Amino acid sequence: MATEHNLQTPLHVAVVGAGRMGGHHARIYASLPEAKLVGIVDTDLSRAQTLAQPYNCQAFTSVEALLQAFPKLNAASISTPTIYHRALAQTLLSRHIDTLIEKPLAPTLADAEALVALARKHACILQVGHSERFNPVVRALSKHTLEPRFIEVHRISPMRFRSVDIGVVLDLMIHDIDIVHHFVHSPVASIAAVGVAVIGQHEDVANARIVFANGCVANITASRLAMKTERRMRLFSPDAYVSVDYQKKAGVVITKTANQAQLDILQQKLAAEETPDLSNLDYTELVHVDQLEIDDQEPLKLQLQSFLHAVRKRTQPAVTGEDGAFAVDVATRITTAIAQHQWGDQ
Repeated sequence: MATEHNLQTPLHVAVVGAGRMGGHHARIYASLPEAKLVGIVDTDLSRAQTLAQPYNCQAFTSVEALLQAFPKLNAASISTPTIYHRALAQTLLSRHIDTLIEKPLAPTLADAEALVALARKHACILQVGHSERFNPVVRALSKHTLEPRFIEVHRISPMRFRSVDIGVVLDLMIHDIDIVHHFVHSPVASIAAVGVAVIGQHEDVANARIVFANGCVANITASRLAMKTERRMRLFSPDAYVSVDYQKKAGVVITKTANQAQLDILQQKLAAEETPDLSNLDYTELVHVDQLEIDDQEPLKLQLQSFLHAVRKRTQPAVTGEDGAFAVDVATRITTAIAQHQWGDQ
């Protein structure tokens, strides 16, 4: 069983997958004093070498070759296409290598649960790369005590022809599935969804209505066929209204400030008069508008730092394997609901 690592010794880490996300992982690991990037793995050796060269580390075409060269590797990031996650992670976890897997954790719930079980068996840290958890807006919002009753999310962007091996639900919407679950903390009771495949065989536009066991309802829309990028969330609770813009890194929380006596007088007037004259009422005296204080740090850097902290201290990661499996489960249920949706001309 792994123990805490020496705080003065950098953790030896590797990146599996030398694509766009793998490049970002390598860049950040190489910049962190608590990490020593020792290897890049990609089936395309030339691509692995190109990424490894600026960071003065080695390139490999397989995880097995990496572990042969570095049998005491501490941790690794997997940033390959989703279909390869399980096989690669199994090799790492079975060798007691703490692992961060880019979202989605796996293509199916069975694969996700198998990875969670394997990490538990080998006492490994398994963190899932839901980097939006580290978005400055989400971090700022997490400081507020909220009891969501309704959440509406729009995450739309132009087609960039990345992650075309999966649909928009596993590509984009899964970010918001994870964030919504982070705030709601309740099992899913039911899901209704609709989606359309335009470019390829997988859905490019989707909407899901998720009803949680505690009564909260989430309405999530994702598209990779929009003309512009928009990432917004609105949240309603008994005591607050929240509006955030992930792209602009801004948000507002509006809460009640009027005392109960003031609210009782207002409610009595509304109940007693059919058309009450409220023209002199100043709404801003009844509420408090709180602009979120944004600590604008790179989400991926914070994510990798949190992963390394969990590896070093043997603590639960910020986004657990169970969190990742939940997101995959809900995403799978959404895609199933999309496939089962009946159109009027069918």
